[in-house]
Amino acid sequence: MGHKANDSQEKRVPETYGDDWDRAGLKELNAGGHDRLYKGRSKFQDIQVISAVDIRLYLNEQLQFSSLDERIYHEAFVHVPFALGKSIESVLVLGGGDGLALREILKYPGVKEVDLVDIDGKVVEIARNVPAVAELNEQAFSDKRVTAHIEDAKVFIKENKKMYDLMIIDFPDPTNELLASLYSRELFEEFYHLLNEDGLLVCQSNALDATPTVFWSIGLTLEQAGFHTKQYHTIIPSFGDWGFQLAAKKEITLKFQKIEVPHRTLPRELTTLFVFHPAYEEYKKEAIINSESNLKIHEIFRMENI
Repeated sequence: MGHKANDSQEKRVPETYGDDWDRAGLKELNAGGHDRLYKGRSKFQDIQVISAVDIRLYLNEQLQFSSLDERIYHEAFVHVPFALGKSIESVLVLGGGDGLALREILKYPGVKEVDLVDIDGKVVEIARNVPAVAELNEQAFSDKRVTAHIEDAKVFIKENKKMYDLMIIDFPDPTNELLASLYSRELFEEFYHLLNEDGLLVCQSNALDATPTVFWSIGLTLEQAGFHTKQYHTIIPSFGDWGFQLAAKKEITLKFQKIEVPHRTLPRELTTLFVFHPAYEEYKKEAIINSESNLKIHEIFRMENI
């Protein structure tokens, strides 16, 4: 909601504007080709009226993406590891059946092959064949570099013998015990063995503002599986302050190169994504190691979401 101007503000525009969520959402709305019905300024404040229609995917009544701001998520997810300048030819995507992370990966001509593994073939079918969704992912599944595997990620990981330069882990939030097992130390150890020595892994890690202990627990569990990690986050208006784990077999140095492919939501200085408010840092003390013998992350998720 906007703030009312008092008499002392009457002749000037306020120096403070909406919160970070509002600014991030408005920036993407303006970039996304939506109809701007009005843009102007009164003696009190800046005024914009925007007409926007979005595409949304819900799974089990839970929002998975909104086309109004999904690029903020997927650009941060994909372009941050690519910007570290590593040679990335082979990519594994676990989850991501909507094809939106694929869209960003396929912008890089150096990528030669992408394996995408999703347990739900219907989601992939929708991503391929529902015109509005296929347009949103830019027909990613039609790219010859992509092979879609409709199977359980755990089964694929055990049976697959290939190694990858980049792994994108886009699993659902750990809302129950079954999903919590996707964030276990044991599974992360299997990821470790599929990653090339100079490879990178990025794991979506929930909303910092809603589940900060879950966020740090995923990072701690990755470290217990042998990875070096760095954490980053970005504001996605539909979901909140969203966190990611960047992991590698070697120490990660945050020296970023210019992103040479089209993008529009990332800050000029990517290092700013790796800065956390001290209040978030405090939750590191509560982090736990999530293992098959002690699955707890779903219980923490539920407690933090109360």
